[in-house]
Amino acid sequence: MDIKDRIRAMGAALGHSGRALKWLAAAFSVTLVLCAASLGIAPAAHAAGAMVSVTFDDGWASQYDNALPILEKYGVPATMYVLSGSINTPDYMSHAQIQAFASRGDEIASHTVTHPDLTKLSAAELENELAQSKATLQQMFGPSAGLDFASPYGAYNATTTAAVRKHYATQRNTDDGFNAQAGFDPYNILVQNVDSSTTTATVQRWINTAKANNTWLVLVYHEVGVSLGQDIYHTDTAVLDSHMAAVKNSGLPMVTVRQGANAQASPNTPPPASNAAGHR
Repeated sequence: MDIKDRIRAMGAALGHSGRALKWLAAAFSVTLVLCAASLGIAPAAHAAGAMVSVTFDDGWASQYDNALPILEKYGVPATMYVLSGSINTPDYMSHAQIQAFASRGDEIASHTVTHPDLTKLSAAELENELAQSKATLQQMFGPSAGLDFASPYGAYNATTTAAVRKHYATQRNTDDGFNAQAGFDPYNILVQNVDSSTTTATVQRWINTAKANNTWLVLVYHEVGVSLGQDIYHTDTAVLDSHMAAVKNSGLPMVTVRQGANAQASPNTPPPASNAAGHR
C-alpha cells in the first residue's frame, strides 16, 4: 500500500471526520502526476494496438503503374522493399518512379542488390548485398531510406540475421503470422503473404484477427496487374483495389513498417492516425 492509499484508508476509518484526509489524498494524487510529468516519467505502458502495413517487394514497374493509383485513391501508405540493382532496368521502377512513392511519404526499404538466397552466400557476398543496397538507396532517396530490410525468398538463418542487424533496424521475412507487442522480434517481422488466390474475404479475415488480438498485420504484395515472374506472386489490379478498400475501411491505423516497428518498441507512442500526413 502506497502513501496515497494509506491516507484514503485513514479517511475511511474516521468516517465524516476523515473528509479532510480524503481531500488530502486527492490533492496528493494530483501532485504525484504533476511531479512525474515535470521529471519526464512516462505513465504505465499500454499496448501499441492493432494496425496494418501494406508492403510491396522487388520494385516492379507494375507497382508504379497499377498499385500507386489505388494507394492514392484510398490514402494507404506503403513500404516498398526495392532491389537496388534493378532500379532503372526493364520491368522494374525507375529512380523517378520510386521517388513518387517516397514523395508521398511511403517508406523505401531494402531487398538486397540482386535478390539472392542470403543463406547460400559467402560472408563477403552477404556483406555486399546488405551494405551496397542500403548505400544506394540512401544516396538516391536520402537518409530515411534503407533503414528496414526484407530477406529475398524469406530465406534467413542465424548467420544472415546477425549480418542484417549490422545494417538495418528490422528484418521482414515471409513467416506467416501477426505481430503482438509482447515478445515482438524486429528481426523476424511476421506477415500475411498475398498471392493470386488471395481474396478480399481473406484479407478481411486477417484484419478481423488483428483487431481481435490487438496485433500488427503486415501484408506482402509483389506484381500488380501483370505476372512477369510467371508464378503465384501477383495480384490483379481490381483485386488490389478491393483489398485496399478493406484496409481503408478497417479503421485500423495504416502505417509504414518503420512507423509500425517504432510503435511496437515504444508502447506510449500510439501509431499514426489512419489519415496520416502525406496520404489522402
